[in-house]
Amino acid sequence: MTTPKVRPTARQMLVAVVCFVIVVGGAFLTASLTQEKKTFSLSPPAEENAPPNVPVPADIQETQRLDLHRTFFTAWAALILVTPALCTFLFRRTSKSAAGYWLAFWTVSLIAFLIHFYWAVVVIFESDWSRIFNTTRVSAALPDTIFTVWWVIDVLLAWLIQSEGIFIRIQRAVVHAGAFVLFFAGSAIQGEIWWSKALGFAMGAAVLTAFLVFLVRWFKSRKPTVVHAT
Repeated sequence: MTTPKVRPTARQMLVAVVCFVIVVGGAFLTASLTQEKKTFSLSPPAEENAPPNVPVPADIQETQRLDLHRTFFTAWAALILVTPALCTFLFRRTSKSAAGYWLAFWTVSLIAFLIHFYWAVVVIFESDWSRIFNTTRVSAALPDTIFTVWWVIDVLLAWLIQSEGIFIRIQRAVVHAGAFVLFFAGSAIQGEIWWSKALGFAMGAAVLTAFLVFLVRWFKSRKPTVVHAT
């Protein structure tokens, strides 16, 4: 069984693009305004078995602080933009409006995440994958990389394939679950500052609310209609 695809309307894409420009532009502006502040540490998190009260050497130069801030703030931008996509994902098969907004925000949040991915991999780590896989800054380097590639593939499938077959539907559900887990864990659980944790928990609350609404509607739709005899 396949589900016909709904493309975003021009208005829906405009809303998503405007949000993208505001959020990503705000990320770069905030990074520039805070580059003189020690908002984020130049040292990676200590390893689990590291002795306490022993300072961890910095792995990022002071001259890279602006790029470090851009890396963090673009990750926040991607989190903000992916939240509407995660919230509308479950409703896309029953609502054309939800389907349009889902694809619009699923697309722009991917672009924001790719900007973050570029700044982290190419700018901060200078495309040195040995550093990426051996630093405590990146807690899940391999899953993050696989997820990024998978996200790109899913967006391409969403735009290019006219219908949503069972295989596409299953992999799409998995990649959305992965997006939620990685964004929530990276911000709410492993966030370096309280702003990061607040954004993560806000995303979690929004997605949970959408999921509960979906469950309520689903149970109501399955409730048999009682016909009273006259």
